[in-house]
Amino acid sequence: MFNSLPAFLPGSSMKLRFSLFSFLLLGMLALQTACKKDDKPTPDYTAQDDATIQQYIKDKGLTGFRKDTLGVYVAITQPGTGPNAKKGQVVKVLYTGTLLDGTVFDSNLTTLGLPFVLGRGLVIQGWDKGFQYFNKGAKGILLIPSTQAYGSTANAQIPANSVLRFDVEVVDIK
Repeated sequence: MFNSLPAFLPGSSMKLRFSLFSFLLLGMLALQTACKKDDKPTPDYTAQDDATIQQYIKDKGLTGFRKDTLGVYVAITQPGTGPNAKKGQVVKVLYTGTLLDGTVFDSNLTTLGLPFVLGRGLVIQGWDKGFQYFNKGAKGILLIPSTQAYGSTANAQIPANSVLRFDVEVVDIK
């Protein structure tokens, strides 16, 4: 009735070895293909984002911005009191996040504010860097290049490689 024994029965060890070898070889090829890096280099948006931010500042007639070492533009529109926030401190902020076309993608304007630990990587890099220029009660604007925001990661509200604007107020620093 059957011409050969199934691989799991005695007397079929050669077939089992061949099947196992074939299975492992195919698995290794599949893994190698899946792990192969895309040869395309990731575009660097640093210069483009900087030009976009500078043009935005000019077009909107904004003033008082300083550019930090990561390319984040910070403007303090209302000074606060006390020392500036430092890495490791909990900063509570009120904010509205928009795309440069004015589309609001996130907002927290409750009186409690959103708390985060500065410099721990719990928020986008632009926040970790930008809020070091603020003290308690300060209000301002952060213009954050895509490389210091969400980069090439898009979501329903923020397209990939978007420069972001945050209107912020520091409620507390501890």
